[in-house]
Amino acid sequence: MTTPGGGYYARWTDLQRQAQVVGEERDFLREVCRALDAVFQREGNPLGDDQYGAELRKNLPQMKKGVFDAFEAYIAEVESVRERLKANAANYAEAERAGDPTV
Repeated sequence: MTTPGGGYYARWTDLQRQAQVVGEERDFLREVCRALDAVFQREGNPLGDDQYGAELRKNLPQMKKGVFDAFEAYIAEVESVRERLKANAANYAEAERAGDPTV
């Protein structure tokens, strides 16, 4: 939010709250990833034993690795956003305390 003097003011409590929201999103993504893994485990090779099933069986491990590596990279990025929001909230809170003569 901008201030009348043209500066910038951030509510550290809002940053903390948003870090919580992002953390919940990270947790949801982890649940989705686990559910997808369970589907892969349950279904095995869904195309059967013909030539298409054989081709899938050959390529499935690499395909699964790509899917789960991408999921994990996205989850790590979301976690990084959460950590940065928390750090920014702490920095703004500290700056606010430092500027408050009553503290």
